[in-house]
Amino acid sequence: MLHEKDSIDVLTLTRGAARCDLIPALGGSIAAWSAGGQDMLRPASAASIAARDPFGMGAFPLVPYSNRIGNGSFDWEGHRHSLRLNFHPEPHAIHGVGFERPWEVRSSTANLATLTLQHRPGASWPFAFEAQQRITLAERMLTVEMSALNLETHPVPLAFGYHPYFPRDGAWLKFRAESVWLVGDDGLPSLRVNPFGKFDYSSGMAVSRGDIDHCFTGWGGEAEVSWPGRGLRIRIEASNSLRCAVACIRSDLDGFSFEPVPHLNDALSRPDRAYAMPVIAPGARFDATIRLTALDGAPA
Repeated sequence: MLHEKDSIDVLTLTRGAARCDLIPALGGSIAAWSAGGQDMLRPASAASIAARDPFGMGAFPLVPYSNRIGNGSFDWEGHRHSLRLNFHPEPHAIHGVGFERPWEVRSSTANLATLTLQHRPGASWPFAFEAQQRITLAERMLTVEMSALNLETHPVPLAFGYHPYFPRDGAWLKFRAESVWLVGDDGLPSLRVNPFGKFDYSSGMAVSRGDIDHCFTGWGGEAEVSWPGRGLRIRIEASNSLRCAVACIRSDLDGFSFEPVPHLNDALSRPDRAYAMPVIAPGARFDATIRLTALDGAPA
């Protein structure tokens, strides 16, 4: 069902008591997802929608790369590529192009929508690709199937991750990872350590314990967000192509992000390291899936 919200078209999926509001024209983003009347993602505010601010949405796609490309430049096949900077005042490019562009509604039913994006080489990314999101709503589950097709005649870096925001107030986060890359003052990975202290979420931890904005590698593909005292919690599951996760928790925001992603931050400047950016052959695809399941509430 399409309707207008603050002069922008909203595509609403429903299934029983579940609802998911999509805004295809605003970066193919999800404005809100609720199950049984409870917000499972941080809902977009009217101000964020009016301002066309993707960072104010409930979730948005990360394609063709995740997080930052340092100083907006990288080398590929002997050529230096410079990207349009889109995260001022930082001197970096961030989150690809998908969250900034309108997506086409390829098809939709009451509880399923397929969104597509055609990208041609330009200042924001030098390689052509076609991206697709297939978003399916069940009564207690939201599934996002992601695909990016290489339209070039040669192999290129190409990936697809996801950036959900969860309500921060009273939240607990639980997941396991092998390592965490601490972000330096320049916003780029600077130090790899084993998760410990305020970076160890293996037994669950209140997100209010401390602010972080780091990339966890060797993530096991499962995580849990819970809100003690609320009716439902969320289990996050990701496909094997997403074995990194960026956790961004800031005390000045009403939401926090736990982002299933396929590679390390600034991966194109670190080709000799594990968790490099995927390289996709001509005519081939990068595929990934995340599944968010609402479960009866209990502390993480």
